Amino acid sequence: MNNTEYSPALFAEILKRQLRCTMEETLMSAITMSMDELRAFLVAYQGFASSKPLASESGIVELVKRIGCIQYDPLNVVGHNPDLMLQSRFVGYDPVLLDRLLYQRRELVDGWDKMMAIYSVHDWPYFYRVRARKKEETEGTLAYRGSLEAIQYVDTVRVFIETNGAVSPAKLDLGRVANGRWGHGKLSSAAMDYMWNTGTLSVKEKRNTHKIYDLTERVLPKEIVEQADPFDSDHAFYKWYFKRRIGSLGAYWGRNGGGWLGHFVSDNQLRAQVLQELCEEGSLLRVKVEGLKEAFYMRMEDQVVLNAMCRDTEPTVTILAPLDNLLWDRKLIKDVFNFEYSWEVYRPAAARKYGYYVLPVLYGDRLVARFEPEKHLTGEPLKIANWWWEEGFEAREAAKEAVMKALREFCLYLKADGLDKEFGDKF
Repeated sequence: MNNTEYSPALFAEILKRQLRCTMEETLMSAITMSMDELRAFLVAYQGFASSKPLASESGIVELVKRIGCIQYDPLNVVGHNPDLMLQSRFVGYDPVLLDRLLYQRRELVDGWDKMMAIYSVHDWPYFYRVRARKKEETEGTLAYRGSLEAIQYVDTVRVFIETNGAVSPAKLDLGRVANGRWGHGKLSSAAMDYMWNTGTLSVKEKRNTHKIYDLTERVLPKEIVEQADPFDSDHAFYKWYFKRRIGSLGAYWGRNGGGWLGHFVSDNQLRAQVLQELCEEGSLLRVKVEGLKEAFYMRMEDQVVLNAMCRDTEPTVTILAPLDNLLWDRKLIKDVFNFEYSWEVYRPAAARKYGYYVLPVLYGDRLVARFEPEKHLTGEPLKIANWWWEEGFEAREAAKEAVMKALREFCLYLKADGLDKEFGDKF
């Protein structure tokens, strides 16, 4: 120690600065993971444990709170994407559970997050800015389609629903869109879709994929609808929303990718600023992955998942949904899992490498296969048109037995009359 003398106030300030620098260094430091550890963490975080819990409404609610949202898509070959996601994480899952949470108990809600999605009803007040941005986007879409006149019927629709109750757009005749290029042909459909996107209407129930709308104040709990915007600034919202999106994947890089689709989070410059700030505050932890140049981020509280991972369990097979949160970023899946996956439903048949509706197969923490199921009808056997093992994966007897076990469980979820015998004989 040198002989320099400091006043008590100056000495206290020096200590404070040193402490602040130490804290900043700690918060800005990164943990290091191997590629294997990252892969195992992502699988564990998403709930693909070797011992899956029994399906329950409370378990589904807790899962959605952890991962933020479940992406929705109307296609149904062997179930809608949300049902496929939930069957992959719970034993004995029945779509009735999700329907009840959405349209009876109102613990979950249809809305926009990363594309069309299902999220916790308690997040509804937090999405004020997303709905405001969606309003602008929908107005632009209607203008492009030549359907902007639909907005003139918003008050008409509101009065009709106030008087007559929940209604399907098909049951209200406001005429045809005059000059629409594509999209909704009926003014009632365009107007109600606009009102749903802006939060005026909510989905009271669905009949197959058809939405039955009612006024949001009559659908969602009163305390939720009347709750004020919880953020005092745009920036406070950004910090919540970016951290929430990291939690939708578990650990994610800052570069552009499918995990950053959606309003606000797709802004490169804003994203870099907010992620940096969240790291400095200690809300996010930087993760350096060996073999990858990109910095990853994870929520500080999710280290408990990392610390609790058990790698000595017997690997099981899980059939994944095509739009599962784990698969949002195709490049990440290629880099981390060495699995190239593209959902080819919207490609012309001649341009498809595999098939129309193909589901990935997870074995432990490896993506080892994919298969194309045929359109399933309740009570019929599950038919599989094609099955592809990944090149370089040796399908030993243990893996095949695990696959057959998973397919039998998949049949129970589908209420199928077992697995098509022809596939079983070939497999």
